[in-house]
Amino acid sequence: MKRILLLVSAVLILGSFAAEPIFAQAKKPIIGVSLPGSVEFFVVQRKGMDKAASQFNVSLVYADAEWDPGKQLNQVEDFVARKVDMIMLCAADNMALMPAIKLCNDAKIPLVTFTNMLGPNADGSYPGIITFIGISDYNYGVMMAQMANKILGNKEANIVLIEGNPGTGPQRQRTEGFETELKKYPKYKVVYRKAIDGWTKEGALAAMEAFIQTKQPFDLVSCQWYDGAIAAAMAIKDAGLKNKHVTGLEYSASVKPYIKNGQVDMTTNASIADLGFSAVETAVKVLKGEKVPTFVGVEPVIVDKKNVDKIVPEF
Repeated sequence: MKRILLLVSAVLILGSFAAEPIFAQAKKPIIGVSLPGSVEFFVVQRKGMDKAASQFNVSLVYADAEWDPGKQLNQVEDFVARKVDMIMLCAADNMALMPAIKLCNDAKIPLVTFTNMLGPNADGSYPGIITFIGISDYNYGVMMAQMANKILGNKEANIVLIEGNPGTGPQRQRTEGFETELKKYPKYKVVYRKAIDGWTKEGALAAMEAFIQTKQPFDLVSCQWYDGAIAAAMAIKDAGLKNKHVTGLEYSASVKPYIKNGQVDMTTNASIADLGFSAVETAVKVLKGEKVPTFVGVEPVIVDKKNVDKIVPEF
């Protein structure tokens, strides 16, 4: 009888474990992580994500869309078919990837977005998306215009706008924020703009060289990422132009000397690795059934000659 009671007790205990949430089970939850493309930014961000995955005992399965929205949607479909426990999506195109919401919702797989939002809203919120973790790209665009004002002041000025990969959420939202904030400064005029495939320095350099050859006057090149700013500074120097200003977004070891020698006036910094860690940490909270805000934000700071040596670049 004693053995029977012990056996029944064991069965009951095992049954109670089976009824617990996924984190009480033996297997690690599997999170499908869909990245838009391969750039240095995501190499750094993955370090933070992998650190969080190890700390919180989850498995991350990565997919790279190579800046192809159609391929990324197929990757989301593959994650759904594999019945992962969650999908984390960094969209190659914030509007073209909208069908991913229904795919995840129909399969009852939680969808979290990070870095590049999904949908039209500046804070990344949208029905069917649990949360967006990242920096508001709209606010990034606002910062671009504010940096322009710090440099140009209240005078007439011509601006060149170098944008990121066309169709991506960051490119669209940064441009929208920039244009909206720029309305406060009616003396500024955008005389040329170019969106660069793949956010490449080479593409930005070619665009700037082509623009300089037109001999149109300009005062500032406002770039949506750090390599764009480096490319603009290189083109300006090679052309022998003086009294031109350049700003970027995000901070790297490669842009630091350009800020120190004055070829790039300003950029911004926020910890990309910390952002990756926060994204996974928030995803884990969702898997545990905890309530999280619809937007988990990170606030960047401006980097210029005054503080360039006080901030350590992550890449």
